[in-house]
Amino acid sequence: MTLLVVFITLVFLHSLVSARLERTVITAPILFTAAGLTTALFLPEMPDRQRNLGLFLQLAEVGLVLLLFTDASRTELRRLRHMRSLPVRLLSSGMLLTILLGAVAAKAVFPGLTLWEAGILAAILAPPMPGSGRSS
Repeated sequence: MTLLVVFITLVFLHSLVSARLERTVITAPILFTAAGLTTALFLPEMPDRQRNLGLFLQLAEVGLVLLLFTDASRTELRRLRHMRSLPVRLLSSGMLLTILLGAVAAKAVFPGLTLWEAGILAAILAPPMPGSGRSS
């Protein structure tokens, strides 16, 4: 119950400052991941953390799907057609390298994660579009 209250409070607080955060390098996934880590470290009510890891991984996957869907729905097709080579370069090399390096970093920070879990964490934290979280 406490986790639900923390999550709802964080969503509410994020909605209050999201316009200001868009001008910074702090993205919503980074903010929510940091809040989740802080909560997990300081919340003594989670004695059975190993059993809940599967649930947390599923929640992370759902979060990734929602994040990618919302970013893709905001993409201007006219702009993509104008710059045909840029999206291909970003998705083929830039995004893959970002996720790969993020997975390596996640594995270094959290050695208990499997390679797939580290990859999912990296994919969640990788900005899906250039300039995500920053105002152009």
